[in-house]
Order: sequence, then C-alpha cells, then structure tokens
Amino acid sequence: MFAALFVASPAFAVSQEGTSDPGEGLSALQTALYFFFAPFGLFLTIVVVGYAVHRPREKRIKSGNVLSEIR
Repeated sequence: MFAALFVASPAFAVSQEGTSDPGEGLSALQTALYFFFAPFGLFLTIVVVGYAVHRPREKRIKSGNVLSEIR
C-alpha cells in the first residue's frame, strides 16, 4: 500500500516541455474527415488502381487455331 502511494505522488508526475501545450481540439466534421473519409478514400483508390491493373482480360478466340479448339 505504501508503494502505491509513493508512486502516485506528484513528485513522479511527468512534466510537459515548454512547447508541448495541446492545441485546439478537432470538430466532429474534422475528426470524421481525418480518421474515416480520408483513409476510406485512400483505400478505395488503391482498390480501383489494383483492379485496373489486374482485371480479367477478354478471351480472344482465334478461329482455325488447332491448340484452342476441338473439332
């Protein structure tokens, strides 16, 4: 019990540096934009680019090719 009181005393509190004052908080719209819409938009962009690069190609059937058809 004594150890818990000793560690919790203000002498061991972390002091902030002179320039580490917190700034103003974010609004709800800014929070949604920074932490939801921007990452989701980046994710969608990566998905679209990845799909565009690796999308399935159309099959090209050349008539008369012995290796591609059986008669």
